[in-house]
Amino acid sequence: MRVCRWILLAMVALLSACDAENKYNTYYPCSFVFFTQLYPTSALTRALSNPGEFVIVQPETVQGVVHLKLTPNHGKWDQSDVDLIMRTAITGERISYNNMGAGRGLVIGRSNFFGLKAYDLQCPNCLADYDVARYPLQWTADGSYLSCPQCHRTYQPDNDDGLVISGGKKDDRMLIQYRSISYHEAEGRLYVHN
Repeated sequence: MRVCRWILLAMVALLSACDAENKYNTYYPCSFVFFTQLYPTSALTRALSNPGEFVIVQPETVQGVVHLKLTPNHGKWDQSDVDLIMRTAITGERISYNNMGAGRGLVIGRSNFFGLKAYDLQCPNCLADYDVARYPLQWTADGSYLSCPQCHRTYQPDNDDGLVISGGKKDDRMLIQYRSISYHEAEGRLYVHN
């Protein structure tokens, strides 16, 4: 009887591990590095240390110079804290911003209960249904949720770990999450990759 119980527990643990694996993405390349010491007042730097704060991060090239365009979920910001010009050698020449998920956009922040999180900006359900990265999520009016203008699903990036909370079905996909996010505050370095 005791052996059967151990086998049953091992099988449950194995099945649980498989479910945990499925919430992380390895299909869309993600390799993002950000140096907080160069942008100490940016919305992204602040979100890394404040639970409940998240930021949409999208690279944009303007006249040959990469800008990181940030859209925080809360607060009023100076333009210099949400439009980061990547013109130093360390951020502009050695780092590529091409591998930032399905559509070159991430949602990064600190959850109230789950710590640091990095999600893909694309709606996971539209991405699966249409197989094209043309459906970026947007903050809702109060900044608590991400919504898809295409399918009208709403996702909770903070406390529900990326689940659909409205506009969908029970078996809908969660936000695409990247497994590895680390912030070394002493070094002033954020890494997100899969």
